[in-house]
Amino acid sequence: MSSHPASDPREEFLSRAVEIVGADNVVRPDGEDGYLDPYPLNSGRSAWPGVRPGSTEEVQAIVRLAGETETPLWTFSRGKNLGYGGPEPRDHGMVALDLSRMNRILAVDDRLGYAVVEPGVTFFDLFEYIKEHGLNLWMSVPALGWGSILGNMLDRGYGMTPLGDHVKSLCGLEVVLPDGDLLRTGMGAMADSDLGPIFQGGFGPTLDGLFTQSNLGVVVSGGLWLMPAPQAFANGDIMVEREEDLPALIDVLTQLRREDIIQNNALCGNVVRAATMRGARKDFWNGEGSIPDWRLDEMRREFGIGQWNAKFGLYGDPGLVRRRLEIVRERVTAAIPDAVVDARIYEGEEGRALEHERIAEADRTQMAGVPTLRPLSTVAWASQNGGHIDAAPIIPARGEEVYAFYQEAKALYAEYGFDLYIGYHLYPRHMVHVTMIFFERGNEEMLARARELYVRLLAAARAHGYAPYRSHVDYMDRIAGGFDFNDHAALRFQELLKDAVDPKGIIAPGKQGVWPARFRAARSSDADAATSLAPAR
Repeated sequence: MSSHPASDPREEFLSRAVEIVGADNVVRPDGEDGYLDPYPLNSGRSAWPGVRPGSTEEVQAIVRLAGETETPLWTFSRGKNLGYGGPEPRDHGMVALDLSRMNRILAVDDRLGYAVVEPGVTFFDLFEYIKEHGLNLWMSVPALGWGSILGNMLDRGYGMTPLGDHVKSLCGLEVVLPDGDLLRTGMGAMADSDLGPIFQGGFGPTLDGLFTQSNLGVVVSGGLWLMPAPQAFANGDIMVEREEDLPALIDVLTQLRREDIIQNNALCGNVVRAATMRGARKDFWNGEGSIPDWRLDEMRREFGIGQWNAKFGLYGDPGLVRRRLEIVRERVTAAIPDAVVDARIYEGEEGRALEHERIAEADRTQMAGVPTLRPLSTVAWASQNGGHIDAAPIIPARGEEVYAFYQEAKALYAEYGFDLYIGYHLYPRHMVHVTMIFFERGNEEMLARARELYVRLLAAARAHGYAPYRSHVDYMDRIAGGFDFNDHAALRFQELLKDAVDPKGIIAPGKQGVWPARFRAARSSDADAATSLAPAR
C-alpha cells in the first residue's frame, strides 16, 4: 500500500468532522482502533481512520466536508463483507465512511410484505423485529446474519429462501449524492407517497441499479421485499455418491428451479465444505498438499453424506409442499437412480402460518430465513488464526460446463496445495461457482500461494467468459479489466457517469474498478496493486 505523507491531507477533514459527528465517532488508527481487512491477503497493513455518522443529515454534512477538503471516502454499511476485504478501503488516502450507527428499521408492512431499513440494520435486527411484533413474514438471510441487509443487497449478495436473489427484492432508495444533495429513486421521488418500496420503477429511467456496487452516492435507506410466512416448509437434502454425477445433479436442480418446483436457489456442496462445518483440517488430514480423493471418500462415509450434497427448500400450502417434494424425488432419482432425497416437513398449527419455534433446531437455518453465525467457524479450517478469500465466478447453469470448470479449479487447488471448498448456489439460468481459499493469517508463504491461486482462478474463469459477481478490494481493477467488449465500453461509460456525478472523485474511488478522472492517470499498471491517490495534475 502507498504510505501517507508527513502532512496528511485527511487531518483537516478529520478535525472538522468532529464538529459533525462528535469526537467519539471520529476513528483514528491508534492502538486497537482503525479499519482493517480482518483476513488481509498482505501482511503488515496499517489501519485506516474513519467517521461514523448517525443520520442522513450527518452523512450529507460529511460528504460536503469531504468535497470541500477533497478527501476521498470509502463507504460501507457494517464492514462485514468477509473474504472480500471487509471494511478496508482501496488506498491509504481514503477515510472510511462507516454507516453502522444508522441502524433504524424505518417501516415494516405485514400486509404487503416489505421493510425499509437503514444501512446499519443487520439480518438479526430485522428477524428479531419481526418476531417481537408477531408479524407473519419471513426474510431471506445469507450465510452470516451479522452483516447489513442493505449492504448485502447493494453488493448483490444472496440468501436461501425464495427471495434469495437479494438485489431483485431491492425497491426504492434514499441516496446522498457526492455534492451532499438527497435523492429518492423510483416512486419515492414523489413527495408524500408510500409507493417507493412497493413498485420497482418510477417515471423515466430506473435509477436503483446505478447505486448497486456503485460509487455514485451513499445509500442511507432502502426498501426490500419480504415473503409471507408459509403454512408449511420443507427442508430438503439430496446426497449423490459419485463425483461424475455432478452434471446430472446441476441440470435436474436448475430445471426444477426454472419450473418453480423448487422455490429457492438450491445449494450444492462437496465433502470439504461439510468438513469445515465439523472441525479443522488437522482433525481430518495432516499430510502435505490437498486432501487426496481417497481420504475425502473416507470422510464422506464417516460423515454419512454424499460426494455432492444439495439442499433445497419448499414453502407454502401444505398440500403443494408435499406434491412438490414428490416431484423432486421423482425427477432426481430418474436422473441419478442411487441419489438419496430426504426432507423434513413442518406445518403451522391448525392451518396458521408456520412459526419458527415449530421447526426442529437443526432445520432452523438460512433455508427457513433464520440468521446465524455458525458458518463463521469455517474460517479456522487452515489455522486457528485463519482467514479466507472467496472466488465466486458466475457461470451458465449447464451441468457439463459446471463440471468442466470444477475440474479446472480442482487441478489448480491441488497445484497450490489448498483444499477445494465448493458451495455452489444454483439459480434458474446461472450459478455462483463459490470456492474459498482458506489460509493462515501472517503465513507469508501460504499467503503468496493463496494470492497466486486466486489470480489463476480469475484467469481460468475469464478464459471461458466467466467473471465473479463481486470482488475483493485488492482485485477490483483486474476483474473490471476483463469486461473488455468494444475497448471496455462499459467501464468507459461508468467513468463518464462518475465524472459527471462526482467530479471531485469523493465517493469510493476505484470501487469495482471505476476511478474518477483526478485519480485515473495515477493508477498502477499492475491491476492488482493498490493505487496511489495522488491526484493527476
